[in-house]
Amino acid sequence: MLAQNSTSQVQLLMPVSDYEEHIWMLQLQQPEQVIRHSGAWRLSSDIDEVVLRQAIKDTIEEIPDLNVRYRFSDDGDLYKYQYEQPECCLQTASVAATDIPNYMSKLKDMPWNAALNPPFNSFIVHTECDTVLILELHPILDQAHHLTDITGVIKNHYHQRMPQDATLSWTAIEAPVSTPSTQKSASEQAQNQEALTAIILGEFRAALAEPEMTAVDDFFDYGGHSLLATRIIGKLAQSHGIDIGFNDFFKSPSATALAEHVSVNTTDHTTETPTAANDAAVFQEQAPLTLAQQFLWHAYTAYEFSPIYNLPFAVAFSEAVDEQILYQAFSDIIKRHASLRTTFHTQNDVTIQRIVPVSELNQYQWFWSSEDSQGVTLTDEADYQFDLASELPLKIRFLQSPASESQVLSLLIHHMVIDEWSLNTIMADLSQAYLSRALHQEPQWDTSAGNINDFALLQQQQGINQQHVNYWTNRLRDAPKGFSPPDSSDSATITPYEISTNAQCIELDLGTEAYKTISAFARQHGSSLFGVIYTAIALSLHKQSGLDDIVIGTSASGRTDAEFFDTVGYFTTMVAHRIQFDTEQSVESLLNDITFTINDSMRYADIPIDIIQKSLGMSPTDGLLFDVYIHIHSNNALNGTLTDPNNKALHYQQIPPKKDISMFGLHFEIMDDVFEEDQHALRIVTTYQNDRYSTAFVESICDKISQILEILNTTNGSHYPLGQVLL
Repeated sequence: MLAQNSTSQVQLLMPVSDYEEHIWMLQLQQPEQVIRHSGAWRLSSDIDEVVLRQAIKDTIEEIPDLNVRYRFSDDGDLYKYQYEQPECCLQTASVAATDIPNYMSKLKDMPWNAALNPPFNSFIVHTECDTVLILELHPILDQAHHLTDITGVIKNHYHQRMPQDATLSWTAIEAPVSTPSTQKSASEQAQNQEALTAIILGEFRAALAEPEMTAVDDFFDYGGHSLLATRIIGKLAQSHGIDIGFNDFFKSPSATALAEHVSVNTTDHTTETPTAANDAAVFQEQAPLTLAQQFLWHAYTAYEFSPIYNLPFAVAFSEAVDEQILYQAFSDIIKRHASLRTTFHTQNDVTIQRIVPVSELNQYQWFWSSEDSQGVTLTDEADYQFDLASELPLKIRFLQSPASESQVLSLLIHHMVIDEWSLNTIMADLSQAYLSRALHQEPQWDTSAGNINDFALLQQQQGINQQHVNYWTNRLRDAPKGFSPPDSSDSATITPYEISTNAQCIELDLGTEAYKTISAFARQHGSSLFGVIYTAIALSLHKQSGLDDIVIGTSASGRTDAEFFDTVGYFTTMVAHRIQFDTEQSVESLLNDITFTINDSMRYADIPIDIIQKSLGMSPTDGLLFDVYIHIHSNNALNGTLTDPNNKALHYQQIPPKKDISMFGLHFEIMDDVFEEDQHALRIVTTYQNDRYSTAFVESICDKISQILEILNTTNGSHYPLGQVLL
């Protein structure tokens, strides 16, 4: 692609690094935070100014980045191109000697435009008694260039153009201290830090329901996890203009510590931003699919609308529960969360979703009592094939357990309308609705719940974030596809949808002490429970296969707008992480790399994998880029209680679903089960397509995972180089 600069010369556009793109965006949004580097030197009286000017031009030609311009293309990509006139980086001026510091300050305060101004400038300044050289460098080049290096190159070019006995002699002048234009006094800074801490602590307390939590308490010690961290980060950004990085959150998980790592957007956040969600007039019963739903629908179609995308949840009650009251409570949930009463319709290859009005719900059957369910099994329900155009995407059925007299509730929901985040919302609302209905009252909700149609319309209006697409393609370009261990019969390359989804599973029980041990280790290394176990799984795959470059898929919340945090719907995206291994690298270093990769990618997780793969040149028939998938189930909402009017707890516990089909070759589910008195039990359930991997192969991987976690629990175990980890 070509661009033309102001000199009418055609220039080749060059790609920019992720760092340059970040600083470019920061310059646009918060220019007061982008401080240009500068230095000043008093030149000796015998300096040859003509040669010095030429030496600076030679330096600019040797380092082309010093004279580039940045351009945002019509395709949504950021590029840079070299500007052919080095003279634009060189200026002269005359000022009073006493005014040099003030002159340098004014230079830094001048606005900088990436499309018009070079990232490097030099000024030869004449005073009444001497000559001063001032150099200025924009931080957009910080990854590759520094002022000290540039001054060395200038000196070399000067000496090359002068006789051997000539030298470029200069004396550094102390530059004025550079601070953002928003710099405040020490007392103002302290007050501002205190205010930021209070805001963050308020969001911690609300998300964790811990009103007594203090500013120095650890978020994760109070039951926090990555999904809640995502919610808090989004809320702080949208409601308060406080931007927090996911990596900073895990490394500084108290309100006080986190307040030191935030950046603040000074935009007034008290004014409501018009969106499809908060404009009641925009509400529509019909809407397009979201980007995430489009990917899921294409996959669902490719599997010929099979039950592979059913979510067959089931719980067993320890005490008798009133089925009629629960029916009323679920009715409240369906009315509150519109996605649960959504149908899907395709015409001319375009699929839309339609919300069934509450007034029409009596035309659909979605609830069956135990009397209506004689002879029906959980397997029957799990294998049910929905017709999403003519029926609601959920079936709720009471069954009588043949093994006991306990009641079993089957909650079958299609993946098109729910994700794991949504399940937590549903079960929390169900608890409130059940108690209200048991008291013969309608539930009173503290907040309204947005609906997926509004989000779809808003997303359609905003379009695809091309910079986020670029983030993924830059990291995944030329990455290996699938998971293909060399010289092994257990080999699997990237596969089309026609491959058999028949699967088996193996469970690795890590025990009840593993949660505390691994969580403590994670906090010591600025990681998370998920990050540590993910690293153990990745390393076991590397050791099992000998592959040094593996792409691993995982789930991301996909919820980028705080207004939709309480919305039930399918928002989840699948993201792909490219993990590379070096035998000289320590296990701790690998953990740090993986933790950074996971956390850094979260802010770009609004892009579904099909769009990323298309940008990489892959077609839908290629299947997925990755064959290995890892994700975590934290604080399982299907283990909990309902409360009756007498304050009696009605406990329920999840019945594990069967694992006999899978769309992934190797699927690792980290199960964080929470029981009474906050007791955690960790398991890793590995589901594998048995036409592609043998049981022995998968058992060997699971054994390596267990060994790696034991190594991490030993003194200095994390310091072992990968090449010395013998399994």
